[in-house]
Amino acid sequence: MDLMLNAVTHRYGETDVLRDVSLDIPSGRITCIVGPSGCGKSTLLRLLGGLEQPTEGAVLQVGSAPKGCLNALTYIFQDFALLPWRTVEGNVALVLEDHGLSNQAAIIADVLARTRLTDFAGALPKQLSGGMKQRVAIARALAVNPAVMLMDEPLSALDSQTRELLMDDLVGLWTRTPFTAVYVTHNLAEAVRLGHRIVVLSRRPGEVREIVEIETPLAERAYGDAALEAQQQHLWGLMRDEAAAADAELLNV
Repeated sequence: MDLMLNAVTHRYGETDVLRDVSLDIPSGRITCIVGPSGCGKSTLLRLLGGLEQPTEGAVLQVGSAPKGCLNALTYIFQDFALLPWRTVEGNVALVLEDHGLSNQAAIIADVLARTRLTDFAGALPKQLSGGMKQRVAIARALAVNPAVMLMDEPLSALDSQTRELLMDDLVGLWTRTPFTAVYVTHNLAEAVRLGHRIVVLSRRPGEVREIVEIETPLAERAYGDAALEAQQQHLWGLMRDEAAAADAELLNV
């Protein structure tokens, strides 16, 4: 299933947040959204997820969800949103319990194995590191076999070492079983490490400034790669003036 935004403009009161955004999200690829603070990245994600309706334009779902999909669109947030009284297994089970599945245990076992959490199935969130908590959130999202994962700064609350490890985990998950994701981030290193396509938004009201395609396979991208560094510098070149202008607007509010 593909997602499309067709001439989407969105405003809160008199303030335009997004303006005339047309964008396609192809299936089986990770699309990263970057841009200055306040440019509408998270708003765009909410529109894609159906949590808000655009003021103008349309958000479209094209094609069918994958076989066995229990939830076409699922979110992963920067805060892990785990129930503290439930174990790892119980937190993953939460999204399956209303579906009456005979194979629920098998689904849970599969996603815990894919996220390397099998040995921690009985642990409570308070016993886990930040990186492991985010793995639980990813496992929970995978359990419903979504058509699209909507990821809102999922690694921003983690330290740099844990972030690198989680990026490796996401690359490994995608390489074994490609999934579709829209990944919002402020971190350009994350964008060039994980994104097949990187959409650069202008400062508010957010408009599509440029779409950068990265052809290097995810599994062949590595920390310190010169080509990725060049792509990152290109993205920063697109964003530097926009980010400075956005900060100046905030100072003058």
